[in-house]
Amino acid sequence: MIPRMVSNRIVLAAIAGMLVWLADQPTVDGYQPLLQMFWSPGFWNIPVRDFVVLLLSWFVTTLFCHFVLFVLHKSRQRQSQS
Repeated sequence: MIPRMVSNRIVLAAIAGMLVWLADQPTVDGYQPLLQMFWSPGFWNIPVRDFVVLLLSWFVTTLFCHFVLFVLHKSRQRQSQS
């Protein structure tokens, strides 16, 4: 089951999207907004607007990563057919 999940482009895109999204969050010396938001009020106490913005930004990042993985997969298919 694990090898099938690892070979699934959607799962890879979601993982890559999460990593890119986490790495792209703005930080200032001594202040990490994600950690502050998740630990100070707690994950379930985040204001709805902030939760929606976080969810949409993760979703857009995941779509972009899926597009990149799709393009790489198609280019490898074309190279192997040539």
